[in-house]
Amino acid sequence: MSKSDFNDGLRLRKKTIIQTGQKVNFVDIGSSFLPAFEKITSVLVVPFTKDGLIVCALLDRGIDLPGGHVEVGEFTCEETARREVMEEVGVTLGELKLVKVIQSDYYGSQPEQLTYIVVMTGFVEDIFTSERTHESMGRSIINIDKFISLYQAGDKNDMRQIVLDAKSLVFGI
Repeated sequence: MSKSDFNDGLRLRKKTIIQTGQKVNFVDIGSSFLPAFEKITSVLVVPFTKDGLIVCALLDRGIDLPGGHVEVGEFTCEETARREVMEEVGVTLGELKLVKVIQSDYYGSQPEQLTYIVVMTGFVEDIFTSERTHESMGRSIINIDKFISLYQAGDKNDMRQIVLDAKSLVFGI
């Protein structure tokens, strides 16, 4: 990994902020292939309560799932996932499961340029009392339909599929 991959000394390993009008293709490649950790830029988490509600982050862009870029010093998707849910929604999680891997051509379409977003899920163990965190304006604990109706950060159909796949995995449906 080159020095430029470290985002000019910031905590991120690779900066992947999509600019207005920039075309990036995302391809759901399922869960049978987990790329080398160095190729993973972000981890998205679908945290469920035992009664099937989702713990969502309240961000500037609206309601979203917790998740974000892998930081320098992290060595596993699980490590990134646990940090992100604590920072964005103030919860801890039990066992984490891989939902899917999403391939991105943000850096180019050649095999060596492809990067990946990993989607994980698990049950919430502890919910900390303070809703406001340094990464979000708080959290909301809501059902899937309510989350999808409020979601504005990306494609609602893609997000619905991510959430339903996660629910199926954790609840064995």
